[in-house]
Amino acid sequence: MNKANKKQNGSSDYTLEQYKQHYQELLQYSNIIDNKSKQLICEKVELICEFSIWGDQNNSDFFDYFFEENIADKLLKIMIRSSFKEIIIGIIQSFAILLANLTNKENVNYLLSHPVIQDLIMYNYDFTDEEIVDYYISLLKSLALRIDEDNVQLFFNQRMSLFPLLWQATKFYNHKEIMVRTAVRTIILGIMKIQNPVLKKYLTRFPFILFFVHFSCYLKHVWLEANKEVLEGNVDVKEKMDDLVDVFYFLNDIYAFCPEISHILDNSLLTYTIIPAMLGGILFQKKETLSISFTLHLTNHLINNFNTTNLSKNIILLLFSPSLQKKLCHLLEFNIGQPRSYLYSWSFRNFWDQHQDVLVSQANQLFDIQSYALKEEACDKEIETINKALGITDNDHVLFYCKQLLLNNGQEEMSPNKIRTNLMIYLQTKDDNLLFLLLNLIKSVLLFKEKDILRICLFQEANTNIIMKERNQIIYQLLDIFLIDPSLRLCTIILTCQIIIHFINLDKLILERETINKLYEVYHYTIIKMNQMIKQNQYHEVIVSQYEIIYNKYNQNLKILKPNLDYLAFSPIIDKHDANVDLMYRQPVGLKEVAIKDLAIFFMIDLVFFQIISQEKINQNRNLQVLQKINITNSWIIGQNYEPPDGCQLLSCRISAKTIKDKLQPCTSGECFWMEDDENFIIMETQIVKKEWAHIIYHAKIKDVEVMIDRGEPRKLNVNIKISSSNSIKEQYQDVQLLFDDCTYAQKTKKHIDDTRRSNSKKSSQIIENRLTQGLQVCNEYFKSIKQQEQSQ
Repeated sequence: MNKANKKQNGSSDYTLEQYKQHYQELLQYSNIIDNKSKQLICEKVELICEFSIWGDQNNSDFFDYFFEENIADKLLKIMIRSSFKEIIIGIIQSFAILLANLTNKENVNYLLSHPVIQDLIMYNYDFTDEEIVDYYISLLKSLALRIDEDNVQLFFNQRMSLFPLLWQATKFYNHKEIMVRTAVRTIILGIMKIQNPVLKKYLTRFPFILFFVHFSCYLKHVWLEANKEVLEGNVDVKEKMDDLVDVFYFLNDIYAFCPEISHILDNSLLTYTIIPAMLGGILFQKKETLSISFTLHLTNHLINNFNTTNLSKNIILLLFSPSLQKKLCHLLEFNIGQPRSYLYSWSFRNFWDQHQDVLVSQANQLFDIQSYALKEEACDKEIETINKALGITDNDHVLFYCKQLLLNNGQEEMSPNKIRTNLMIYLQTKDDNLLFLLLNLIKSVLLFKEKDILRICLFQEANTNIIMKERNQIIYQLLDIFLIDPSLRLCTIILTCQIIIHFINLDKLILERETINKLYEVYHYTIIKMNQMIKQNQYHEVIVSQYEIIYNKYNQNLKILKPNLDYLAFSPIIDKHDANVDLMYRQPVGLKEVAIKDLAIFFMIDLVFFQIISQEKINQNRNLQVLQKINITNSWIIGQNYEPPDGCQLLSCRISAKTIKDKLQPCTSGECFWMEDDENFIIMETQIVKKEWAHIIYHAKIKDVEVMIDRGEPRKLNVNIKISSSNSIKEQYQDVQLLFDDCTYAQKTKKHIDDTRRSNSKKSSQIIENRLTQGLQVCNEYFKSIKQQEQSQ
């Protein structure tokens, strides 16, 4: 019906006489509904809808006629009499378009209050037809968008405690078509936004709470299905995960729009989704549970997506609280299972359709309305179980025990938390993926804003012997990760270091002798490994050329690195050669990447070592700086202006360049200068306005620069610059040509660059070797003191 917006064509296209004629012809054609008349009926229904919208916006006489003739009722009766899908769809669509396009408030209210709307909602359509489902959901969505605080009473029958539109919409929550599911979520959220105390009460009790339970069960099965497909590699991981994240957004919106139901939704998700599928996977690894990897990934998403709700708090408590109430442990190990009314595969008919009187009776109890329904044991048992699980009738539910943990009243009998125990055992695995996902989850928990939660989970200050012992045990297990051979990916090592440093900086932790011994063992192992590598020529050159870049990234900036595998966590690509995947997330390929990875690991462990040593006050004087002196030109940036150092030599030249990655800044004056520097290759132009300042056109490390005098033009210097990268498999280069005023300038520039490269290479090699020697000396002195202590005892 693309004709609904024809009003721009002018009033001559729309007359009341034509409107009446179309309606009379519709009545005539609908006397006998058959194959011959169905197309004519559909055309007239479309025209009546089109004329009605025009009249609503331009001429009130049209809708007066609509009222007088009760056209809405006539359309419904035609639909009821018809067995043709085209007519049914045409009438449903017409009402949806009317609701979407009417602008006159009186006309809108008339249509919304008309009994035909409820009949359209409750009509017995053939929902096995996907096309009918689409148009029906579109009608419900158009209605939901019209509902507000002023007219909600037209849809919610308080006397009978029924909300047909909402009840019907929720039956499609698990429809196989994603567009239908999305529309249903829009309808539900739109109604939940309405601020009406009676409606809010209806949303928090049976029968509507069935939606929360069914949706939670459905979510569990969606997770199980995604888990299977992802691990088998039969699905686009990113697409599958995006679908799951959309569900998180929907739940987040429910929490935001209707906080009154937050405790019910929490209990529903915990009881019917998280405990049986996720926590059950950590406890049992049964058939109807998620794999541990998928569990860790989803849990991390849940904590980060629901960090403003109680749901995240309760998940963290169930995962990491050292002990739980015995009753709560029982609920975790013996889950109540899904209700009999739940169906994973979509069906418009369900268990409760056979017990409508029970639904009405239950709803009426909310508003003290007297009604009668036969007692049915199956219904009563179902209602009792759901009300109990959601915390509506008593305090024997998951959320209650989590709140008691926060209160720490000490009245409940406690048992060790098997979930936490199992998670800590997984720290000993050599499975890189599993370790990464677990460490990523632990890091998210450590950054959680609710300090009370972290205190209960022993992730806050170590102010008791129990916490100190627990913290030492975790750090010991984390240090063991560095000894795994072959070493794990950098992303896993980064998280390990970040968590250790977090614990060390959290408080003045007293490390046990066993933990300190493990620390020295790890540091000594890493130094020996680096010493062996740097003595090999094929690795030596890479280490010398890359050490400064790697140091800055993995040592100086370790705290701000955020390794987040997301979808790659379940993909075999991380163990294969792929230039598009950062080296941080895969194993190295080739000598360069092996050297870069091992150097990065050394710098990270070096940082962890001296952080702990400083904390323990074993060694307070650390003079192992990477750079012996600070050169101010190291921090210069292309395109910025700086004052050249005193006494530096500038040689006038002109430049041209072909670039692969970086582009040269334009030289506005036409004359540029090469600046002599001990570490950097710098091209600049002096500022016209302020001669003492220089505009940087190009800046690179001299170690990445090779030069050659042009054979045809001795004043020209051909410069080849390697674009530094700690990750690229294929080297990238940039060619620059410098044309000097005199050939002696070209020769002098070449000699300076060549001499500096050789000097810096020796200097860099010496710095690294000194660093390793000093580290080895610290370890040997410690091992010697330990041996002396053992002998004295």
